[in-house]
Amino acid sequence: MDQPTNSFKQFHYGLRPSKQVERKIIIEVLHRLGRASFDVSEYTYLGFGSVYFVDFIMFHKYLFMQKMVCVEWGEIPKRMKFNKPFKFIELKMMKMSEYISRIKAKAKYLVWLDYDYALDPQNLGDIDGFITALAPESIFLITLDARPKLPKEEKYDTSEMTKEKRLEFTLDIYNEWFRKYLGRDVTLDDIDARDCAPLFYEATIERIKQSLATRPGLEFIQLFHFLYADGAPMLTIGGMLGTPADRERLERKNILSHPFARTDEKYLEISLPPLTVREKHWLDSRLDKNLHLDKLAFELDEEDLLDNYRAFYKEYPTYAEAML
Repeated sequence: MDQPTNSFKQFHYGLRPSKQVERKIIIEVLHRLGRASFDVSEYTYLGFGSVYFVDFIMFHKYLFMQKMVCVEWGEIPKRMKFNKPFKFIELKMMKMSEYISRIKAKAKYLVWLDYDYALDPQNLGDIDGFITALAPESIFLITLDARPKLPKEEKYDTSEMTKEKRLEFTLDIYNEWFRKYLGRDVTLDDIDARDCAPLFYEATIERIKQSLATRPGLEFIQLFHFLYADGAPMLTIGGMLGTPADRERLERKNILSHPFARTDEKYLEISLPPLTVREKHWLDSRLDKNLHLDKLAFELDEEDLLDNYRAFYKEYPTYAEAML
């Protein structure tokens, strides 16, 4: 991808409810790492801040992190500097791939590559770069658009194609990109659905494993595997670069069995009903009861949404306009 998508111009990154829930449950699991003597507050957070710096604010406030590096390669240096919420955040105006060589070999990092586009050779290369550079006990996460979308480059332009031709063209490109990680052909079933989450998960995990093959004794201890949508379906995969002894510590402290942890190919789907503040308060006061849709004081479309609210009620965000 030659240019950033600048999705911050379309969406306020702090006002996406499913994304906000994802941030909160990641924070909850990372908090638990302290039980196994992994002090994330001493790690360096490295990620994309955009002009909102939401992750930086939350990780500082709730994980107590003070070593932070924001990488941004959009042509907005003044906006980035103006909106930087804390003086201690290092701002680097460059591509993330260019920053990898600056990783400190002995420092522990929390890296979140929060992309707003689908898996492609560029972010596969970033995965390899970080997995081979990060110190043991570092945390690595990646978020991807889970739809079968090709980069916005002329050679991948499908705007004039029929749906069938677009699928065939995408299938050919994905086989070129991902077959070597899958050990099989990509099929139409992989891409002709609501999302490519299983395909992207499989390719990402195998890319990580291949990169770790150069680092004997280290493995990827998966902690996160989420699918959410505030519009487009988004896939997040994450975990620790650790040793078998690190995995044993995490297991002994019940971190890998945390309700929000996901250690295999089965993702946690974050799907939330849109609620008014009054509806939320009504549900919160009755969570201990055996609620069903027909017993609600208002309409909800699906029983699953009610179950999801039970799962994420503590993390459910509420927003109000501040007249300042």
